Amino acid sequence: MWSAVFDHHGGPEVLEYRQMPRPHPGPSEILVRVSYCALNALDYFVRRGVPGIEVNLPHISGGDVVGRVEQSGDELGQKLVGRLVLLDPLVDGQALGESRPGGLAEYVVAPAANAMALDEATEHPEYFAALPIAYGTAHRMLHTRARLRPGETVVVLGAAGGVGVACVQLALLAGARVIATSSSAAKLARIAELGPVETVDTSVEDFSARVWTLTGRAGADLVVDYIGRETLARSIRATKHGGRIVVCGASSGAEAVVDLRYFWVRELDLLGTDGWRRSDLESLCQLVASGDLVPVIDSIFPLSQVADAMAAVEERSAFGKVLVRVE
Repeated sequence: MWSAVFDHHGGPEVLEYRQMPRPHPGPSEILVRVSYCALNALDYFVRRGVPGIEVNLPHISGGDVVGRVEQSGDELGQKLVGRLVLLDPLVDGQALGESRPGGLAEYVVAPAANAMALDEATEHPEYFAALPIAYGTAHRMLHTRARLRPGETVVVLGAAGGVGVACVQLALLAGARVIATSSSAAKLARIAELGPVETVDTSVEDFSARVWTLTGRAGADLVVDYIGRETLARSIRATKHGGRIVVCGASSGAEAVVDLRYFWVRELDLLGTDGWRRSDLESLCQLVASGDLVPVIDSIFPLSQVADAMAAVEERSAFGKVLVRVE
């Protein structure tokens, strides 16, 4: 089968488009012919090498998969054969494409329990492929952990990325006031097209000062900050008394120095989110099926152009999700 594979860790140059043996499902597993696979930062993190995570090489990444079940390893998944499914990437506490081969290939094997059957009349299966890692994480951040309520003010840092765009869309659907930040004026213009969003260009102004002004010196109810070291101190200053800050990563570094006095004086909550759960994906699938949520897809590349697709994600030139179509 044709696959996007790497034999050793490194930069984009180690990724190859070549033939690999077709996998076979074992007990409790299914074989899925991939239709679409969405890309995430996790894909290039795994390719570069993540401390503490062992990857069997050669490796195929890709966690967000929609495809059709062709074979079952036993009777457990037999009823799924022939069905269009979305795969929940969460396997044994890690993600499909991380600890086991993923969906950047013609075929992928996954636990039958991870398959979520989709309506056969689905006109846009690519919408569902965009959901799991980015939108699933965003949903858990906003709703499960931060318990976002209608009318609250939410600040989304780095709002032009996959998780950021998802947070903006889901916060708007929840009836929140959204303030989005980015260092790209062009991407802020795209964000403004998503709905009534107030934007802050961090290349020309400090977002915490701007949020303080926009909220009448009250501060935000919730700040979504997965940037970390460079922004956390300012996120704290932008949060109102009794407000919350929620994090799911730290792209600029995990070790941040903050003034703890803000936490007790303003009675702030710092919340962490580790990925998504099946319930998050089920809620998102319902939103997409009803038409209430249309995931933002920047571009769709054929599998043969996976290097270009990965570059769009890794270089942060994309707005929203980048998908790979397997022909």
